[in-house]
Amino acid sequence: MAASAVGYGQMAIRYAIKAGVIMNKAKELVPHGEFEQWLESCGTDVSYITCYRWMKLAKLSHLKDLMDNPDVKTITDAYRATGILPEPEAKQEGETPERERPPFTLTFKTQWRTTSEWSRDAAMDFLYDFERLAQLARALKSEFGI
Repeated sequence: MAASAVGYGQMAIRYAIKAGVIMNKAKELVPHGEFEQWLESCGTDVSYITCYRWMKLAKLSHLKDLMDNPDVKTITDAYRATGILPEPEAKQEGETPERERPPFTLTFKTQWRTTSEWSRDAAMDFLYDFERLAQLARALKSEFGI
């Protein structure tokens, strides 16, 4: 499983670089100052920040050198190896790490029910909210290279 995870991480790096090369070429064709708007009009779920990182990764990295680095296993590692993201701060000896809290809390207006207790409207409302949360989860995964 660990080898598969590393393999998928390296595949993500390769695809991010390929996407960055394509986006860099597209940016040359789009009028100055209109690339972000053009990118949004393409209908992609990828954020501008992620696209920017891919484009910068494509410019800064030599794929073979990056893939030969044993410390680069994820897209975040690739960002750090090329200087796109800063290295994490070293922990002080004896310091206990404080867990980060997410910037949100989830609350539900109703108790969980069995499927037979749902009305169609309640189910549609729940599914709409659930889909929005799933989109946020995908965006966060993409943003942080998870």
